[in-house]
Amino acid sequence: MDSLYKIIGKKIVGNGIKLILTQMDYAKNFETTKILRNLGGFMEEMKADAVKSRDPDSITITQEEHDKGGYELGNTISISINAGD
Repeated sequence: MDSLYKIIGKKIVGNGIKLILTQMDYAKNFETTKILRNLGGFMEEMKADAVKSRDPDSITITQEEHDKGGYELGNTISISINAGD
């Protein structure tokens, strides 16, 4: 499974770089009539987004991988998650 993330922060952690990420969500659509028809669901989604913003996703990469480039703030990266055998 591949997911797209936007880099919103970086920290040096030991010998690596911790990338702080937010998942790209192109499916969100704030249509006023849709919100009014499902106000409770919209409010729950907003609460979930607020909780997630306090504990963002992150991944740590090596300094060598970081030095190859492509890990600047605002860049989009793809992360592939695969189950082990």
